[in-house]
Amino acid sequence: MQRILIIDDDEDIIETVGSLLKFEGYEIDFATTTEKGIEMIKASPPDLVLLDIMFPDKKTKGFDAAAVIKELNLDFPLFVFTAINREYAFDFSKDDIKADEFINKPVKLDRLVEKIKQYI
Repeated sequence: MQRILIIDDDEDIIETVGSLLKFEGYEIDFATTTEKGIEMIKASPPDLVLLDIMFPDKKTKGFDAAAVIKELNLDFPLFVFTAINREYAFDFSKDDIKADEFINKPVKLDRLVEKIKQYI
């Protein structure tokens, strides 16, 4: 079974997206901090990571975490998902950050599943 790690401080997102992905047949792990997520990746790399950008202690903490995750040179896709463009009107895309896919929140679950299936 393919395993997806969700790194997000929003437990509603973890529950909603996690439940959908479990229904689709994926095993789900989660971390509510980037530090914990990176520890989990180092201990047992997943098949795919869904990473939020905004965390309570730093609004763009996920950018830093994405760079660290990519520097590990592990072979799994990294998806970044966030509402930061809508909330703060920053002009950036997946080309500006170290991620394989960039998904805006609110997440369109059918699109997310479709994208995941393209990678794993």
